[in-house]
Amino acid sequence: MKVQQQAQQQQQRKLIILAGAKSWSKVLLAASAEFIQEDRCFYYCGEQIKEPLELLAVFNSLLISKKNYHDYLGEQCQTLIFDDNSLNIEAFAALSGSLCAGGILFLLWPEQLHNSPLIKNSLFLQRFFQQITNDNNAVVIDQYTDIDQLIQDIPPLNYSQNILAQSLSNKSLADKSLSAKSIPLSCKTSEQFEAVKAIQKVFTGHRNRPLVLTADRGRGKSSALAIACADLIKNSKQPLNIIICAPHQQAVAIFFKQLATSLALINIAKNEVTYRHSDLKNQPLSRISFVPIDILLKEQPAVSLLLIDEAAAIPVYLLESVIVHYHRVVFASTQHGYEGAGRGFALKFQQTLKLTAPDHQTFHINQPIRWCDNDPVEQFVFSSCLLNAELESLNQQHINSTALLLTVHNKKTLLKDEKLLAQLFAVLVTAHYQTSPSDLKLILDNEQVNIVSLSHKDDIVAVALLINEGMREGEDQQQAIAGIKQGQRRLKNQFLPQSLINHCGFEQAFDYQYLRIMRIAVHPQVQQQGIGSYFLSQLYHYAKQQQVDFLGTSFGANSALLNFWLNAEFKLIRIGFTKDQASGEHSAMLIKAVSDKSKLVLKSLNNEFYRSFHYLLDEPYQYLSPNLVALILQNTPQQALTELTLFDQQNISAFANKKRLYHSCVFSLHLWLLQHLTQLEAAEHYDQSLLLLITRLLQKRSISEVCQLFSLTGKKALNQQLVDYVQQYY
Repeated sequence: MKVQQQAQQQQQRKLIILAGAKSWSKVLLAASAEFIQEDRCFYYCGEQIKEPLELLAVFNSLLISKKNYHDYLGEQCQTLIFDDNSLNIEAFAALSGSLCAGGILFLLWPEQLHNSPLIKNSLFLQRFFQQITNDNNAVVIDQYTDIDQLIQDIPPLNYSQNILAQSLSNKSLADKSLSAKSIPLSCKTSEQFEAVKAIQKVFTGHRNRPLVLTADRGRGKSSALAIACADLIKNSKQPLNIIICAPHQQAVAIFFKQLATSLALINIAKNEVTYRHSDLKNQPLSRISFVPIDILLKEQPAVSLLLIDEAAAIPVYLLESVIVHYHRVVFASTQHGYEGAGRGFALKFQQTLKLTAPDHQTFHINQPIRWCDNDPVEQFVFSSCLLNAELESLNQQHINSTALLLTVHNKKTLLKDEKLLAQLFAVLVTAHYQTSPSDLKLILDNEQVNIVSLSHKDDIVAVALLINEGMREGEDQQQAIAGIKQGQRRLKNQFLPQSLINHCGFEQAFDYQYLRIMRIAVHPQVQQQGIGSYFLSQLYHYAKQQQVDFLGTSFGANSALLNFWLNAEFKLIRIGFTKDQASGEHSAMLIKAVSDKSKLVLKSLNNEFYRSFHYLLDEPYQYLSPNLVALILQNTPQQALTELTLFDQQNISAFANKKRLYHSCVFSLHLWLLQHLTQLEAAEHYDQSLLLLITRLLQKRSISEVCQLFSLTGKKALNQQLVDYVQQYY
């Protein structure tokens, strides 16, 4: 097969599209199997396609599905067959990273590209396949192609011009031509080895000099972390405790796989490795373990070295807390790709590091490991999924909000304006740790979704993603509501009304129309200038024009973010009972009344939220950040508060004067504190003495927990802190 020969000789990866009936494409694949290397083959099969048993046998393939493709991140294959009529772009982008140099990616499409109803009905697919048409390195074979003519049309190898000849002078392929022993620690490239040394320097060098390690996907970043740790443990004269954090456990799968290889371990746990050096038989084991970042910050275990992988996917305020508590830290993140938030992370977090850790170091890995530089498949995936959307610098650093233009973008226009689409997506990515290629599909294909921007001249300053929710005319409302209440249905594009029914008991939720702000982002260069607040005010006016009843949102709650929305007069109606796995935060749902008929409804929903929140503080919300609790309670409506009786006032006064014991007055103190909080000004950070009262009086944490949390010597010291605060403010 000529394409496959070129791919191997040039050390390129190749994309081949087989467009036609699946029976035809599978026959063609089976016929070409003898020309394809017998190395590992991955077969991704979409949900609606029956298991292709015959072809699996021919290629000796591993069958991969939507449910398990994450398990193959970090694995390698020489052939990837992607067979999915719905084109799961998440899986396509992720699995393309498993394809090695010289490998072939077969994309099976059930129709001819120029006459495909599936493509005609999807703007996303139109863009995707237009990218293929424009890509000179991609090979398209449809059912009626003259194969002999196609082979003749493939340009012959020209080693003075091809990728191999161009790349022999660069480090990437020069490194790969060296023997495995020539680069220490079995590193794949000299640049990966330099990264390993930089990681180890954090452990061996001065304290408070964190490393920010960045790389595009496929550069061996996570493996470098593991190689560095393995070498440190093997050469340490004392047991080490190394912790790695990441947005979720799956994100460290490659790390632990490489760790097992480097330490020559056969069986390892998913989230922990222990190791004992032969010279340290009588000492404790060295340990490398995965710990979620919220648990790390809560328990604050002692560590020899702390690694934060995919740091771009973790809220910056949590990373700031890490810097405060730990002194030997490596922050690693993917610069481009579905794993990271790209340049936005670098801009935001490194600004923080300049203030908190001015001696921090940075290292970027450029060299790919599994393929050569300028690889055609990587370039196509980056382009088609907008993984390479660069955040452009603004022409002005300070912008008057009145000079900004609000635009609701036409999707067909975006399809024709690739530069504008990339600008919008680049700004959007900076705001959210979970932005992914599927968001591009959502923007272009979901009729209920709109992308809106604020611009200044040619600059995109802010971007929001909006979705219309609520029943439309002709939809069966009663049947849908019945299904939702019984837990039998989950409607697409109906997050707010469904949540209002399921969690708030508001059965009339589908009588109203909603505009939900899914994402909102301000360019990092002009944040903290009031542009975000101005944007929300403009979106409120837009919602009014659209004649919706509520403007709403939902996000992982932290004090800074929640304060932003509360200042824009959004009202809380729900805090999730458990932490979101991705953000490590409890979700918050807020809405703002737009129509007249929605105002009384919102007042009632907000009041009911606070009544239940007060009651639940000592159970599902017992470990909610007291600072966040303070901000929430500061906004309690008067209707949700209990008026203090004369008896309550006497109890509080007696406690402040040390005439009554804590438990005999605690109920009155509880009621007083709820009222007291509403009289304070909203803040991102509240006084420690106030947080102590919240933790003990409202969340009812134990004496030992509170003393440990606030560094108090015991019950007597705690009681004195309570008395002092009540004396000062009652």
